[in-house]
Amino acid sequence: MPDTTVLPAPKVLPADPASATDRGWKVVLYNDEVHDFITVVFALQRAAGLSVEVAEMVAYEAHSAGSAVVKSGLDRDDAMIICAGLRKWTRIDGHTGGVECEAIRDDE
Repeated sequence: MPDTTVLPAPKVLPADPASATDRGWKVVLYNDEVHDFITVVFALQRAAGLSVEVAEMVAYEAHSAGSAVVKSGLDRDDAMIICAGLRKWTRIDGHTGGVECEAIRDDE
């Protein structure tokens, strides 16, 4: 049997507050009268990775309440990417640039 060497556990340093990821962002979807329900559900699945059931609930909440949180606890870049994806998957050339959504601080 070959000799095995046990390595010491790596040291975990405390996170540097300047480089810590800010996971305090959310994506909010707003209702509109342009995009149909199925298109919005599909976009929520593609852009945010939601299941069909969750995407339907988010789309219904946006439709009935005027807005809905798509995802929260994100860093700013991820929130911006999801919102851009929602616009991409719902864009209608010559008619609309996509659904209304925004990436905002989670505490707003």
